[in-house]
Amino acid sequence: MCSLLTIFSAGCSNEEDDLSNSWLSKVDKETASDPNSIIGTWELKTLCYPEGDWEIPSENRDLFMFYINGKMKVVIKKGKPLYPDLPNEDGEYDYSYDKEKHIIQLCSETLKCIISDGEMHIEGYHYGPDDGLYTHEFIFIKKQI
Repeated sequence: MCSLLTIFSAGCSNEEDDLSNSWLSKVDKETASDPNSIIGTWELKTLCYPEGDWEIPSENRDLFMFYINGKMKVVIKKGKPLYPDLPNEDGEYDYSYDKEKHIIQLCSETLKCIISDGEMHIEGYHYGPDDGLYTHEFIFIKKQI
């Protein structure tokens, strides 16, 4: 199923150096250590489909680093994913998150987003005509700093 979701490329990004704690200020580190805060580094762990869930191998999980200033850095681990609801390329993006309303805005899309105990669930309503798959949820886990 992975080949349906991602076009793999050879090699890994050197962006992993950015995963050090240096990208967070002291205040951000305190917020990032809270498992219920969006601030911090999140791994895309599971893609959910009506037919069943698909867990992404740990070495292939894309990283989403949420900063306190409304910026998000994305590090794609293996190739170019085909998720229209999420950023698909390395780079910095804007986001907004409303914890009380359980919504996140990414890539000009407003999606339901619930964070609890170090897991973030973001809705995704995508039927891919190329792959024939209907993604209805993305599950992220928070990396500990």
